[in-house]
Amino acid sequence: MNNLRVAAYCRVSTNHEEQESSLETQISYYEKLITEHEDWQLVKIYAERVSGTQLKKRPEFMKMLKFCKQGKIDLILTKSISRFGRNTLYTLKMLYELFNLGVKVCFGKENLNNYDKEMHIKFTINT
Repeated sequence: MNNLRVAAYCRVSTNHEEQESSLETQISYYEKLITEHEDWQLVKIYAERVSGTQLKKRPEFMKMLKFCKQGKIDLILTKSISRFGRNTLYTLKMLYELFNLGVKVCFGKENLNNYDKEMHIKFTINT
């Protein structure tokens, strides 16, 4: 049986001290969560301190997408929709693209993923 290849995406938008600790907390949480699952293989924790509005200015996010396109990631975990992206159009586009690649994206705070039928309605309300 093959292990599920799992990555996490962690992001904060500022360098303020509380945001810094939030980023470290996110990274630690996902490292622990992923490694505790025997059937999960940690691919990478992608983490950055940037605005979530423009994809091209998010190098870690772009690296993660590249790995997904290469078939190296099966599941992405992230704290919330707002951590994944702030631009609704780009975020929906990325979620559709990842869905078509067979990559599941799970949002912890909202308890949603890109395979949920109601996700798009809830996504629009929460962003």
